[in-house]
Amino acid sequence: MAQNGGGKGWKTDPETGEQQMPDKWKTFLDWLLLGPDRDPVTQREWAAANKIHEDSLRRIKKDPRFVKEWDRRAAELNINPERVQSVINSLWQRASDGDVKAASLYLQYIDKFTPKRKVVVDDERDTQGLSDEELAEALEVEARHLRLVQDA
Repeated sequence: MAQNGGGKGWKTDPETGEQQMPDKWKTFLDWLLLGPDRDPVTQREWAAANKIHEDSLRRIKKDPRFVKEWDRRAAELNINPERVQSVINSLWQRASDGDVKAASLYLQYIDKFTPKRKVVVDDERDTQGLSDEELAEALEVEARHLRLVQDA
């Protein structure tokens, strides 16, 4: 017979003063965090396997203490470097295969790690009166000059 999972059973840790959720709640949270790999697959099946009423699971998921721990653990799981790296590797592979959207996302990601350069023009030239064509030509000249300096 399925039992009510209720909010009773929370204990306070004497050393830290933090509340600790009941074991069945911890088991439920562990199962939720498994994502698509979980077995049983549905919440209803999990409730039956653990002899708890499925309405209780809905109430558990609304309990602020449970939600807080669920959020904390999910965030911890989602920023795991191994998980992030596997996603980046997949993006790179798809970008290498010609997927333009994957290439765009990959470049956005690596842009965070690319050093930024600030170009400062230290001369008295006034560019405000130049047309678009004149400005483009002046920039081309400056770019050629910079390449020559870098190659030297």
